[in-house]
Amino acid sequence: MRRHLSSFPALLLSMSPTGRKALCEDDVRKTRIARVSYTSTMRGDISEAAKNIDSVVRESVWRNTNNKVSGHMCYDMGEKKVWQVLEGSPEAVKKLWERIYKDRRHVIDEDAICHEESDSRKYPESWGMKYSAFNESIASHTGKHEFLQITYKSFLKEQGGMEQQLLEELTPKLAVKNARLGLSGWMLYNDRTLTVYQILEGPPDVVEKVWETIRQDTRHEICADTVRRKMSDRREFPNWPMSMDKVEQSQWSKAASY
Repeated sequence: MRRHLSSFPALLLSMSPTGRKALCEDDVRKTRIARVSYTSTMRGDISEAAKNIDSVVRESVWRNTNNKVSGHMCYDMGEKKVWQVLEGSPEAVKKLWERIYKDRRHVIDEDAICHEESDSRKYPESWGMKYSAFNESIASHTGKHEFLQITYKSFLKEQGGMEQQLLEELTPKLAVKNARLGLSGWMLYNDRTLTVYQILEGPPDVVEKVWETIRQDTRHEICADTVRRKMSDRREFPNWPMSMDKVEQSQWSKAASY
């Protein structure tokens, strides 16, 4: 069950009611896995934000592991934008969310907070927290290794309001194709800004061939200075031929479109 809860901090932190839909305590007790995702903007200039996000990552890896919480964080250095998801027991997620919500190093987009309930994890517990940085200042790494990973950021061109549906229909097809080709990867789509963040990895020659197809796709515009190549002896997403996370439009935006 997926819920958009702009009042989620109030619900988990016992803050005063905001008039939005509450998550009842019975729901929390019955949930085996609680999952929370959100977007935020780091405070300060790009340099200060980068230092702070490094500190956040170090702290989060330790805390997540100790609390048996797993998740993924994506950071866009140029925009200072954070997307994070964490999952685990309701009690552990509540404890970590309290710290995140009160952290003065960033400003959370209240209407982007989303809570899901699940019977199983999506993000392996062994991750603690996976961190993916789309960082314009980091040089590409090359060399002789088994796998090539390409990361990039792009903007989806308008598709008459059907942008998210386009990607949701495309992702399963990509997963089947990638599995056949021995590729793995991850994608984050922000429907508010039409921004796509993608990581593709696998045998170098296969990755380069698929990348050429992606590069020529006219449905999006790639930010050339965000494209990075990294050689590695292991995959970061070995079990995901192609997984997609998304940030949906706010309820206000959806209502305005009618």
